[in-house]
Amino acid sequence: MSENEAEQQEAEAHELSESVATLISFDEQIAQMQAARAEVLANMGRIALAQIRRMTSRDSRDREIPMRAVAAEVAAALRLSDRTAQARIDDAIEVTGAYPETFASWSAGHVSERHVQEVLRAGENLTDAAAKAQYDHEVVAVAEVETPGRLRGFAAALAEKAQPRTLQERFDDANATRTVRLFDLADGMSSLNAVLPSVQAHGIFNRLTQQARALKDFQAGRSDYGTKLHTEDEPVDDRRTTDQIRADLFSDMLLTSVPSLDPLAGDDCGGLGAIKAIVQVTVPATTLAGTSSTPADLSGLSLVDPESARRLAGTAPGWDRVFTHPVTGTVVSVDRYRPNDQLKRQLRARDQHCRFVGCRMPTHRCDIDHTVDAALGGPTHQHNLAHLCRRHHSLKHASRWSVKQRGDGVLEWTSPTGRSYTDKPPGVAFEPDSLLARGESSRQSSAG
Repeated sequence: MSENEAEQQEAEAHELSESVATLISFDEQIAQMQAARAEVLANMGRIALAQIRRMTSRDSRDREIPMRAVAAEVAAALRLSDRTAQARIDDAIEVTGAYPETFASWSAGHVSERHVQEVLRAGENLTDAAAKAQYDHEVVAVAEVETPGRLRGFAAALAEKAQPRTLQERFDDANATRTVRLFDLADGMSSLNAVLPSVQAHGIFNRLTQQARALKDFQAGRSDYGTKLHTEDEPVDDRRTTDQIRADLFSDMLLTSVPSLDPLAGDDCGGLGAIKAIVQVTVPATTLAGTSSTPADLSGLSLVDPESARRLAGTAPGWDRVFTHPVTGTVVSVDRYRPNDQLKRQLRARDQHCRFVGCRMPTHRCDIDHTVDAALGGPTHQHNLAHLCRRHHSLKHASRWSVKQRGDGVLEWTSPTGRSYTDKPPGVAFEPDSLLARGESSRQSSAG
């Protein structure tokens, strides 16, 4: 590299670094303005509520008018629908009144509007004031160090921790409402909706997705490894999207029990019919033993009631025993009574998703990457391996982004401008005390 090229690269890196600093400043200012806007909306909403309290009429339609009138005023001024304006007013009243610590963090520019939306969404089933206060105090520490997407799972766990009734009690009530509904639509179409336990719903959707991709690969004339599956016949010209194939497979399996249009399926329902859904459920040992009602974690997406978790563990062909750090919640060891692919299982339990900052692509859709390339002497060991999705795997190898392992599964990414970003293993979502400690530790580290 010539001296001029080196100087140009240095100048570009400096300009990019300055641009990042400017973006951070802009985002903080935007968050502060959005929080101030929420405070104004909340005040307008409280004026409407005060008007409602002074009304003598008990007719519900009459009592809606003050709030609807205020929402219409906001909608007209901001060129919004009045329903959108009403939703914004409701959220503003909730965050400023029920979540003072989250609102203070937002007002200081430490969290974004999307973070606040995730906090409100996870806490929408909390009705007790003390429970909301506990949740508010704990969730803000995580919100300040995580992306909105990753915050979602943590917030759900922290809201669950604050619930006065256990998940098992609430699941038993909710499970009694499971149903399938049919809604007729226009143009000869109908919508078939099922309300199911989360484990079953995610398993069904995941299996349909795998089958749709396998069918598209077969019709394109390739296997999962890029090899040709049929050489004499031309690939099938199937113009359907993955969504369309998923819907067709859904109908086929419910009506016939075997996916149709399946060139791989034989009399033994092989091929697509043999594809099994991948659903990772993490269950605390005390829950398995029946000595606690701590919920299980469905791949960081939602919580699973203890009774369903015990049934899943009891019927599983094998299951991993995961040991976590008592303070950070980081997965430090995994074993199985019948050892098989030990290292892969440990990494899957530790990482849960792609380990680039903010990415939530689940591990079964990621590659296991050597942090230090094997070709350069990097060992095939948990301290040199991490899951990366294809997008971030390519970024690591094809750009000036770099990554180092700092121990306990902590990755330190360095951008082309020299900025460092730390990504910590998610731990387990049903240990909110550990997550809170991790969030506070990360905030102190960032401040220092």
